[in-house]
Amino acid sequence: MKSRQGYKGYVIVARSCELQDGGFAAEFSVEEHDADGVMETEFYLPDTFPTQESAIEAAIHAGRQKIDAGFERGSAAESALQKFCEPTG
Repeated sequence: MKSRQGYKGYVIVARSCELQDGGFAAEFSVEEHDADGVMETEFYLPDTFPTQESAIEAAIHAGRQKIDAGFERGSAAESALQKFCEPTG
């Protein structure tokens, strides 16, 4: 599942998926859009969530916190969702 939300001039893209042993994982990226294109910085949430909706909500909340606190732009982590989640089709 994926959700996009604008916040303070950025776009937070929250993603979640079902884990093989139950629960849901979440990650998010913060996009900065300007005349040169898009800079995307990715973050992973280490927690497990009981529902897909709660995982997305937590990722959006964490994205807002990162924007409010400031963050190192352009750092890209390997998608943890690809490592830990059930394939969907």
